[in-house]
Amino acid sequence: MSTQTQTRDKEVVRQVVREMLGLLDNFDRAFGIVKATTEEEKVCEEEYREAYQMVMDVIKGLGVEEVQTVGTEFDYELHQAVMQKPGTEYEEGTVCEEFQKGFKIGDSLIRPAMVAVAA
Repeated sequence: MSTQTQTRDKEVVRQVVREMLGLLDNFDRAFGIVKATTEEEKVCEEEYREAYQMVMDVIKGLGVEEVQTVGTEFDYELHQAVMQKPGTEYEEGTVCEEFQKGFKIGDSLIRPAMVAVAA
């Protein structure tokens, strides 16, 4: 009974995180594109970063971890390679850029990280 409950709990967490990934992806894209120039914009950006961090803290508290990417060896079980990049500072087969974060709970993958791999 306890094993079934733990399995169900992980499945519920996995489902909730999957539903929140679009929100987290939008935050990541905005942080990469929008550059605050005025003091008012910088204050607003900081508030958005705090909200993002609060969401990340909640999912980490549920046992969810980000998949490690840049500088790690490509692992087809954790990473989804969308391109190869020749001439990078990394050795061949090493993740050199992350396009989208991946997440896992324990050994169970929620979503692979979308990456570029050094060629």
